[in-house]
Amino acid sequence: MKFMLWRKLVCAAALSLISMLPVMAATVDMHDPYKMLITVAEQTFNEIKANSSKVKSDVAYRRELIERQLMPYVDSTYAAYKVIGNNLNKTSKEERAAFADAFADYIVASYADALGKYDKQELVMPAYQQVPADETMVNIKFYIREPGKQDLELLFKLRKNSKTGEWRAYDMVAENISMLSAKQSELGPMIREQGIAKVTAILVKHNASQNAAASLTEGK
Repeated sequence: MKFMLWRKLVCAAALSLISMLPVMAATVDMHDPYKMLITVAEQTFNEIKANSSKVKSDVAYRRELIERQLMPYVDSTYAAYKVIGNNLNKTSKEERAAFADAFADYIVASYADALGKYDKQELVMPAYQQVPADETMVNIKFYIREPGKQDLELLFKLRKNSKTGEWRAYDMVAENISMLSAKQSELGPMIREQGIAKVTAILVKHNASQNAAASLTEGK
């Protein structure tokens, strides 16, 4: 059940990012979370429109697109460490780095799978808001609209790097279900029971399978 919710959340996140209306900005302003999301979405959406047939048929291209266009603006290391949770102090620096890399690849594989299902859903964007300079966390809410279906509320959670002042997304919440919490529930017990090295190996194998829709426990 949790895996199905996770898959739904991944699809919602990917579809929201690629459905945003184009804007004029060309440079990604990572010091403004609202501008960052809109600009990244525009650049990704433009490439998808120009290569729609390839997006549908080429898994490798979809993964490369996600890696290049979206991942620089996702704080995958922070998210990975949140998934490790209380087990963090039981891991070495090398183990944490390996898990964070595998988790980032897992995000890429999952989003690429969702991208293959894109069908021009409409995104209802919020009004722009100026974020105070002293804020370190911000939530930005969108709605996904599809004919014949109820609007899906989608909340992006972003954090500001205290050293660089740059914002990156680390979680999203759809229908009150947190993507990060879902992965904490799925991977946390596995890390406690099997160790982080084993779970990293499972992620690496899963990522290489080109079947992000499958459960992590399938085919171990």
